[in-house]
Amino acid sequence: MSLGLLKTAGIVTKTTKFSETSLIVTIITKDFGKISAIANNARSPRSQLRMGLQLFAYSEIVVFEGKSRTGLYKINEISLLESFSSIRTSLEKLAYASYFAEVANEAVAENSPDDEIMRLLLNTLFALDRDLCPMSKTKTVFEWRVAAAAGYEPDATACVTCGKTDGEMLLSFSEGEVFCEQCGASVGGCFRISEGMRKIIRYICEAESKKIFSFDAGESTLDYLGELGERYIQTQFDKKFPTLDYLKKVLKPF
Repeated sequence: MSLGLLKTAGIVTKTTKFSETSLIVTIITKDFGKISAIANNARSPRSQLRMGLQLFAYSEIVVFEGKSRTGLYKINEISLLESFSSIRTSLEKLAYASYFAEVANEAVAENSPDDEIMRLLLNTLFALDRDLCPMSKTKTVFEWRVAAAAGYEPDATACVTCGKTDGEMLLSFSEGEVFCEQCGASVGGCFRISEGMRKIIRYICEAESKKIFSFDAGESTLDYLGELGERYIQTQFDKKFPTLDYLKKVLKPF
């Protein structure tokens, strides 16, 4: 390969119009982490880049690393590997995918390889696109797994103070630890969590990447873990996600 050209595979997580025909795209890649690149003439109907740069597309790309006037990579070639087409035909799936992409963009650093989060996002989009499980379960799994992959896995094994391992506990969002009822009495910002729920969180965080959706849980349990998951990552990342607000509006428009 020529000097200055880099080849990798990645997921398009954000697109922004640039000039009349071009795009600036954010891509979470296998080899280089999150990158921002300019795609000249990508919005032209005849552009060969067009299909591979659709939002959420998984593509093989060749970018030029040299500095441009924009300070961005320049996309030279792109080959679509997976379009996840059903996501763009469903308002609910689109809202979920947009949320996953925004969180992933926050979790992955610029030009810092993070194959684990890229694979997590890829597996999550695949599950969403193929309807492999309820969308609420996909969201719950993604939230707890991305927290773990970003270094914020909660210690849900035992009370951090006394070591108690059984029964209901209190999960601290800020500390990422659990406390028994007695030890957590004076700890603020905690939420009750059953022993079964703690086991599910541990499974999601520690299972092989291809098996993260392979567990059974009731709808009410998944909904509660989903509420905890979204609050947990907002606390750990210290960030609000506008796409989460949009997702909730889509799910409950009235």
